[in-house]
Amino acid sequence: MTNLNLLIKLQRKEVSMTSELREFIKDKKRIVIKIGSSSLQHKETGDLDYTKIEVLVRELCNLRNQGKDVILVTSGAIAVGKKAIGLNKLEQEKGHLGIKQACAAVGQAKLMMIYQKIFAEYNQ
Repeated sequence: MTNLNLLIKLQRKEVSMTSELREFIKDKKRIVIKIGSSSLQHKETGDLDYTKIEVLVRELCNLRNQGKDVILVTSGAIAVGKKAIGLNKLEQEKGHLGIKQACAAVGQAKLMMIYQKIFAEYNQ
């Protein structure tokens, strides 16, 4: 199965994450993981779900311990920045580019700090 075919099957939910995906990546040296904002947040509040992040980091560390080169591409900087800055709903809905850029700048630093702390727990 090619990389593209596997991605299409994953998006269509035609393949489970635990079976064919594990088989597909077992011989790979480099693995790129893209995680979206909604996967890092509580649905109800939009706040970060630290349990999900910790589980993600633990799995990535396990892959590194198996000798894999792991690259994490993460979204969520704008969402984290909005919370940190304390924007009200009206300001969030306007969505001006400058506001998004400011939120991304603040959120990126905060998100990286969170990842750094959790990765440090696993000596990574």
